[in-house]
Amino acid sequence: MGTAVVFKPTAIQKKALSLLKGGAKHILLFGGSRSGKTTVIVMAIIFRALMYAGSRHLICRYRAKDARSSVLRETLFPWLNNTVGKNGYTYLTHESVITLFNSSEIWIGGLGDREQADKILGHEYNTIYFNEISQLSYIAVTTAYSRLAMKVQGCRNLFFYDCNPGSPLHWAYKIFVLKKTFQTGEQLEKPELYQSMLLNPEDNKENLPEDYICDILDALPEKQRARFRDGLWVKADGVIYDRFDETMIVKLEDMPKEFDRIAAGQDFGLNITFVKIGWVGDVVYVLCDYGAFNMTTKSFNAELEARGWLDINDGIGCPVYCDPAGGERIQEITGGLKANNSVESGIDYINAKIERGQFFVCERCNGVLSEIWDYCRNEAGEIVKTNDHYMDALRYAIFSDIQQGVIFS
Repeated sequence: MGTAVVFKPTAIQKKALSLLKGGAKHILLFGGSRSGKTTVIVMAIIFRALMYAGSRHLICRYRAKDARSSVLRETLFPWLNNTVGKNGYTYLTHESVITLFNSSEIWIGGLGDREQADKILGHEYNTIYFNEISQLSYIAVTTAYSRLAMKVQGCRNLFFYDCNPGSPLHWAYKIFVLKKTFQTGEQLEKPELYQSMLLNPEDNKENLPEDYICDILDALPEKQRARFRDGLWVKADGVIYDRFDETMIVKLEDMPKEFDRIAAGQDFGLNITFVKIGWVGDVVYVLCDYGAFNMTTKSFNAELEARGWLDINDGIGCPVYCDPAGGERIQEITGGLKANNSVESGIDYINAKIERGQFFVCERCNGVLSEIWDYCRNEAGEIVKTNDHYMDALRYAIFSDIQQGVIFS
């Protein structure tokens, strides 16, 4: 099968490998750039695929093309070639599936595309590896949970995750670092099943170019340096709502009991999201949010109706401003109206509310809170269209309401 190459892990990678072999069900490796996170997990997957003949393993990211370029080509292929050899496996390009000589399979896919998601979620696996989870929504990840159901004698099914850390409001930080549930904020019932480990470039120094840390990572702007060199959970560079802070997160019991006006926003797509807001004078409160993955519009609307979120207290329905690109789907939403999709004007309006202290978010709005500090622009000033579905719904609700409803000063 080829000449075997001995993997010589660094001390920190040995520790990470021990963690992967421990008793946890969910294992997250997070930290700076080029710290060896992906290599450790890929090696563990190859080992599991070789150890358990006929097993199936999934490596997924937000975009399938990114999973193929960053994991498949840069890490998985080289290590397969150095372990089982090029004759020890086959690769079916149009399916992105590797089949080993022992009939084990390693699938590569993306959760950001409906066709791709349907394809990879149509199978069961022994391992699911979520690569770069800072780009993945909580609902997309948890939807895939049910697919970790393949039975192979002796193989313990596992979830692997990795990322360069996002903001401390991200769902992974709450679960793996704070050991709290994402939806309710309560302590995890079985925290021992969720383990994480920090790996940084300094820990992988012997496998990096000599100047990588001192000339590249050390020279990054402060926030990028904190994230990509030190592995810290911080606000991203270019955050659009950068003045939003924890003082604007309101406990459920402290929220107003009555509102002058209520509205909602609806975003369509593979990640379908809903955000409901209320006005008290000039102040806007984000009351609740809800999201689903790969769900039909009708089913999603039924979920909202069952929760009572499409009614105001007196039973009168509230306007739901929908993504105008939704077409006929807007008719499937109770109270559905076309939203004003003036992106920059909407962002400017919400930022003005934040700066004036007229914007608050209920603590239960996990979707909005998980995205608000990672909603950012790239170096070209363009909005990064990843994990922004609640932000779109939020903007539809607020800006459409003041444009089409009662305009508050």
